Amino acid sequence: MKILWSLSRILVFVCLLNYGSAFPLFGQVVPPRPAQAGPSGPGGAPGTGPSSRMTPTGLHETGGSIASDVYSNSIYGFSIKIPPGWVVLPSREPKVATQDAALLKAAQISRPLLVITENAPLKKSNQRKNIQIIATRMRAASGPTAAQDYLAYSQKTVKEKGMDVEYLGDPQEVTVNGQTLWKLASNEPSNGVVQHVEQYVITHESILLQFFLVSPDEAGLKQLEPSIQSLEFKATAPKTVTKGSAKKTKATPPSNSKTQSSDSKPQ
Repeated sequence: MKILWSLSRILVFVCLLNYGSAFPLFGQVVPPRPAQAGPSGPGGAPGTGPSSRMTPTGLHETGGSIASDVYSNSIYGFSIKIPPGWVVLPSREPKVATQDAALLKAAQISRPLLVITENAPLKKSNQRKNIQIIATRMRAASGPTAAQDYLAYSQKTVKEKGMDVEYLGDPQEVTVNGQTLWKLASNEPSNGVVQHVEQYVITHESILLQFFLVSPDEAGLKQLEPSIQSLEFKATAPKTVTKGSAKKTKATPPSNSKTQSSDSKPQ
């Protein structure tokens, strides 16, 4: 199954962005293996089903939790609705089959937060819809165009390397619940099945978050779009001015008592 289908490319792009030099595409990511058992509960949440068949999802290790078909992340401060009944795959740190120090470092700073797939055991793995969320910590704080630049540079690099990915246009700016994200659509063959992908990117300070919607057909991809439209980030509390500081900064009008006193004296 091409779960985390783009993580190997993500590691390369992170290296390129962080270190400013090109690295060969020999970093092979070992994707997490789907659990052999069925889902352990709604959305793959633990707590139901035979205990011998349950597989820990590892959501809490990356700040994630699921309740009422909503995935929330306390570390990165966002929530997103997920399709009901889908299976959460175990979240594991990416393993890279390379000794390249820079690529290994990129693997350490890129973390899959959520990999969830539709509960369709009769379908082959590459025929199932899935949603993937990946967080990458950059070396420096991101600028206002970091998300757009990341997608444009990734698109350019894939073309230069001749990788078997068909991009459908250029990155587009989209607004979701007041937040600006950048979207890029692509198609990629996987064992005879073309996977349709929509990639959404947003940056917060030095964190780059990527949301992937993956489907073997365009109709299935449209069915996943309500999930990305439900994406919400916790509002940052504005700096408040205390009453004490307000009193200090409050301007006081000049007193006219002396003037009034002198004017009131008899001539």
